[in-house]
Amino acid sequence: MQDINQTMEEDLHSILTGKRLIAHFQPIVNLNNRSIYGYEGLIRGPGDSPLNSPLMLFEAASRHNRLVELDILCRKVIIAQFAGLNLPGRLFINIDPITIICDKFRPGETINFARKNGLDSNRIIIEITETRPIDNVSIIQKSINHYRKMGFRVALDDLGAGYAGLKLWSEIKPDIVKIDRHFIQNVNEDKVKQEFIRTILKTATSLGCTVITEGVETEHEYATLRKLGIIMAQGYYFSRPKAIPERKLPADLFRKEEKRPKNCHSPTIATILKPVISVEASETVLSVGKIFARTPELETLAVIHDDEVIGMVLKKNFMNIYARLYGKELYGKDPVIKHMNNNIIIVEKNMSIEEVSYRLTTAIDLYTEEFILTHKGRLAGKALLIDLLHHITKIKIRQAKHANPLTMLPGNLPIQQQMERCFEENDAFTVCYFDLDNFKPFNDIFGFSKGDEIILIVSNLMKKHIDQENNFIGHIGGDDFIAIFREDNNWQTIIRKIINKFDNKINKFYNGKLDDKGIITTEDRNGNLCSYGRMGLSVGAVVIDRPDTAANIDLSAEAAVAKHHAKAIPGSILYIHKPHCHDPESVTKKH
Repeated sequence: MQDINQTMEEDLHSILTGKRLIAHFQPIVNLNNRSIYGYEGLIRGPGDSPLNSPLMLFEAASRHNRLVELDILCRKVIIAQFAGLNLPGRLFINIDPITIICDKFRPGETINFARKNGLDSNRIIIEITETRPIDNVSIIQKSINHYRKMGFRVALDDLGAGYAGLKLWSEIKPDIVKIDRHFIQNVNEDKVKQEFIRTILKTATSLGCTVITEGVETEHEYATLRKLGIIMAQGYYFSRPKAIPERKLPADLFRKEEKRPKNCHSPTIATILKPVISVEASETVLSVGKIFARTPELETLAVIHDDEVIGMVLKKNFMNIYARLYGKELYGKDPVIKHMNNNIIIVEKNMSIEEVSYRLTTAIDLYTEEFILTHKGRLAGKALLIDLLHHITKIKIRQAKHANPLTMLPGNLPIQQQMERCFEENDAFTVCYFDLDNFKPFNDIFGFSKGDEIILIVSNLMKKHIDQENNFIGHIGGDDFIAIFREDNNWQTIIRKIINKFDNKINKFYNGKLDDKGIITTEDRNGNLCSYGRMGLSVGAVVIDRPDTAANIDLSAEAAVAKHHAKAIPGSILYIHKPHCHDPESVTKKH
């Protein structure tokens, strides 16, 4: 064992003194514009060495107290090879926080390597990789602030896998968080992982933080992440780490269709888009001051680097520095990136107004009076909070005007508009018509107030179980409802769950008047005895799985077929009808 350790130490010494490290680079992809956003720099030992594996290499360095030396050499090699290859975009460099708090660590090494190789610091993202428990977070916070002052941005690696990932997130407030590959593997089959990613996305949005998913390996994982709203990703699906990486990715890696905006029945934020003036991150404070002087009505400027929006200059804050005594002399030559506000909200212009409103109202410590709009990751304009509020008010008034007064679900006009969109977008969808059996006699026997309670039960079950971000529910009138599924392949399970829940709730309304066969006998208005079955929920589903032929389908006629077959079968049922099929499929479930 001692001989092995000695050999390992000698091999490590040879690698470090001879600088025998090789950098590999893995693309990080912007899924909106289908381009390479940057590269993560990864290190390998010599191919003929047992320390070729980075895991073995860093383990040996830690064991022999040479971790800081290795860490610094990794940065030097990665920066030099990145610059030598003239790779586009940003460079992500992994830094173990343990080295930051080590006595042997010397600050300023990374910025010196960058300058020597002609790289701007704003192209480098310092990626904090948590490999061991960290007790002294305040020292790391101090170091991170030091990196930020030099123009670097900060990413937190492997969120969800480390010892104190969420704690570090709250302490260092990174610009980027990278979700650990554990939560990406088979995410298309795991609802818990999907919910975790949704939660991280919402939290990151409220903190003005970008999310990158690591370890994307299959097309199914990629497609699921797109549906969840992921914009940045990396993994073997796009490319393995290589010494000479790709500069452009094959188009067939990406989904052929454009990503549909969530809440597709809602107008997009592009409705209130305004033009915006932008400046490069390297522009001087003096030049920006002149722009504000020439344009007194201007309140903000967008700051961009390599076509990416990285912040905004707020006139009020900027003038506190620029217009003070000796402000021009002290700060005039500074790049404006040092004095911008990067705590801003950036959204794609095809995002729904409701979703943008949610992001603004849940934002924490972010500038929200104005926000940036992009198109496929590139600057498109800006929008004002006051305009958003006015537009939201108009939408709510319009929705209330066309909503059912009892359930407040969209009524006939919004339903018709949604149907038209389904056909226009030439995509597969399923329309489910809900109808209550024996509802009229129930109303006659127990009164309209009880009937309204039943209507609200159906409405609330639909709202609870059907995801309205990607699908649509509406109230046609009376006891008729509609659901349009566009994104959820699990719609049959959802419908059956609603039917089950309804059947479980309905018996209590009959006050024990049902006989063993589920029949109620009562007098009609003329005093004659009449028998009625228990109320049931019939759902007729029309499946449009051939978008190319959808325009030739009379949906009203097909819906009538589905409803007729559904109501012809006693009890609650889901009946599935596929237009132009000779043998419609029906699934009956007795309750």
